[in-house]
Amino acid sequence: MSEPTEPTKPTAEPTKPTAEPTKPVPESSQLIDLVKSLQFAWFIGHVITLIGIFFYTLTYLRIGTGYYKFWYQLSLIGIIESFGILIYQISLKKGTKLTILLKDDNTHYLFLGLLLLFLRPYVLLTLSSFALYSTFHVLAYIKGYLLPIFHYDSHPVSEQIGSLINSNNAKSIQLASILEIYTLGWLLIRMFTFRKRSLSPVLIYLIFIKLRYEKLIFTRNYFKTIEIKLEEFVNNANIPIVKQAWIQIKQVTRQVGGFYLVNDFTKEKSN
Repeated sequence: MSEPTEPTKPTAEPTKPTAEPTKPVPESSQLIDLVKSLQFAWFIGHVITLIGIFFYTLTYLRIGTGYYKFWYQLSLIGIIESFGILIYQISLKKGTKLTILLKDDNTHYLFLGLLLLFLRPYVLLTLSSFALYSTFHVLAYIKGYLLPIFHYDSHPVSEQIGSLINSNNAKSIQLASILEIYTLGWLLIRMFTFRKRSLSPVLIYLIFIKLRYEKLIFTRNYFKTIEIKLEEFVNNANIPIVKQAWIQIKQVTRQVGGFYLVNDFTKEKSN
């Protein structure tokens, strides 16, 4: 997978007809069974994430600024819950090894969420890709599970949600990759301007981006685009010291890129 996945379907589902017709399960019973499922907890985690990010964004507009820490941390708690549930389910699968978990995209996002909660840089961009994924997961859950319970699975709203998800799924993954690269750039600017709590988030995010670079072709393509543009800028500037610095940066970057943490993507091209 190139994006965070969602849990398996809840085990508690409406009773299927047997040889003898059974009475339809009341909506309230279906809803209760759904709420008891692990997947509903996963859904609530994404809802909490969106609520926290929404109100944290408002603090940038000078609305409720006194609660910015609370909303930022609440967002991360929702992130940790939703991705933690996924990792828990993956780990329960027969034959799942630690190496498989370390390569899983959900592990990478859980890793980032935990460390952001610990470091607390209070930077909105660090939540941007999470907001994107949570939005699509919430919409998918509403369409796939909540609307059918209330017999709205054929409603125009359900169809519109499905159309939105299907037409923008790939685009959302690409946008998340761009947002993550922008986030790294902004964290680097904060570090170079000696902002409070700026060094540790950069180091952690560099590891996260390294993981995404190895797993996702979109991330690799965007970095290649950035490299080409910087190369053109340096050549046009025609400043020897800048050109030499750029050459050294590329050498260091390629040396670091030669060490693969979870996935040697060069082997994928040869297969």
